[in-house]
Amino acid sequence: MNESHTTKNRLIQAASVIFAEKGYREATVAEICEAAGANIAAVNYHFGDKESLYDAVWHHAFEITASEYPVDGSLPEHPALEDYIHSYARAIMNRIFSEGPAGLFPKLLHQEMSNPTLALDQIAEEALKPQSRFLGEAVRAALEQKVPEETIRMCMHSIIGQCAFYNFGRALRERVIGKKTLSKDEIERVARHIATFSMGGIKEIQQ
Repeated sequence: MNESHTTKNRLIQAASVIFAEKGYREATVAEICEAAGANIAAVNYHFGDKESLYDAVWHHAFEITASEYPVDGSLPEHPALEDYIHSYARAIMNRIFSEGPAGLFPKLLHQEMSNPTLALDQIAEEALKPQSRFLGEAVRAALEQKVPEETIRMCMHSIIGQCAFYNFGRALRERVIGKKTLSKDEIERVARHIATFSMGGIKEIQQ
């Protein structure tokens, strides 16, 4: 790997942490370059500007989190709807509570939701909507088109919302659950609860 490529990677890694902690607007190119051990002109050289660096960062962060915790990663051979919900919830919860690189995208997303940038539309289109479709298609198949499309969307949003609380309500969740992180066993129990709880509502709709 040549020095130029190494510097570019260091900038992405440093920027990932700083953007996740401060958000796009509060982070500065100077502090990113300092953290990366790079010249102040390195961002312009490798990315063109701060906005393009941010674009590279969130793509990189999402690739890591989706690879380490794919939403279909816990599906059995012949999955039922509850298996789809559990697999989705387990992946999202593991991402949110990851203390490694896989946890950076949820933090970036939290910053985006608090103070949106022009990147939010692209993040929604390329990262969030495909995951939502994973759930929506599973719910639609289970309900066998017996309910309106609006109801399917509301079911999907209710499942997503249960997971999203743990990310977007970071300050509140620490006060509610009394700690900043969860163990693997606790994450599994929460994911299983979300699946069981969601199935209760969906079964009521099916009646």
